[in-house]
Amino acid sequence: MCELLGMSFNMAVNPHISFRAFRSRGESNPDGWGLAYYPDSSCQIFKEEIKAGASPLSKFLMGYEKIRSRTIIGHVRHKSRGDSSRRNTHPFSRELHGKEFVFAHNGTLDGCEALDTGHFEPIGDTDSERAFCYILDRIRQENIVFRGKEQFEWLAHELNEINEYGDLNCILSDGEFLFCYHDRKGYNQLCLQHRKPPYERIRLKDEDWEIDLAAEKGSEQTGYVIATTPLTDEEWVAFAEGELRVFKEGREVYRHHEGIGGSTSKLA
Repeated sequence: MCELLGMSFNMAVNPHISFRAFRSRGESNPDGWGLAYYPDSSCQIFKEEIKAGASPLSKFLMGYEKIRSRTIIGHVRHKSRGDSSRRNTHPFSRELHGKEFVFAHNGTLDGCEALDTGHFEPIGDTDSERAFCYILDRIRQENIVFRGKEQFEWLAHELNEINEYGDLNCILSDGEFLFCYHDRKGYNQLCLQHRKPPYERIRLKDEDWEIDLAAEKGSEQTGYVIATTPLTDEEWVAFAEGELRVFKEGREVYRHHEGIGGSTSKLA
């Protein structure tokens, strides 16, 4: 299965701890890896169609201190649609309304060829990129500019509709907000860790490696790490089925839950 990584912090951070933990997940997801971040209003994406652990580039990035951003998205791929190629490797990006949108997906969407991508043409042949292009075209059609509850609810509804085609765990960003959605039928997982002081020593789940966060992070640094499954031995919080959470600059600003008994939403 593919796995997702998202980060939202109140200041530009280097992802070396979370990326180190996440990179290990490439062992069971050998068909590509990608890391996207926003050094400014534009996005930089590194990605390859090989196993993350076999990549000298991913090893270099793990210790590259110049990668700093408030918003970061990562993905390791186990292909279900499309060959192992760079064009099919997540995250994907497109420009709309002067912003660079980035998207990564976990799951399989059957019959998504019916989704009309309109203004945005997929480059590869994955269901993931088609869903991304469809979402962006819907944003274009409705002239959506994300500002608050009304626009967030609109996106939650759109993701819920796409979820009808199959399994949908995804992370989307426009460089300002980080949108994280968990499949309404509970496919796979999505969870989060709220990083805030006081910081303690933590250990990675998939590697015999630990670090004292208090020595790494200033007392003013706070934010969220989102992953498919916990990356560390900390207490992680699971997303509810059909839940959309929205983050901005290290704060959770909105939550929408599409449950069996109906939907609930609130500004955080």
